[in-house]
Amino acid sequence: MPEVIDGRGMVPPEPLELAAAALEKLAPGGELVMLLNCEPYPLYAILDARGYSHRAERQADGSNRIHIKKA
Repeated sequence: MPEVIDGRGMVPPEPLELAAAALEKLAPGGELVMLLNCEPYPLYAILDARGYSHRAERQADGSNRIHIKKA
């Protein structure tokens, strides 16, 4: 079961800081899911640079569900 961070009610950079801490503990093959009100382009750049894969899903309410996996 993936760890979920619901950052929809948080003020930046709190969701990014929580994601960074969670990713440090993520096991190979593990998954982190982030729920955000915006498209997190700065996060995508960090994930790409650190070798994580990510996939975004736009939700009916306009929020984003970001699936992050450790390579």
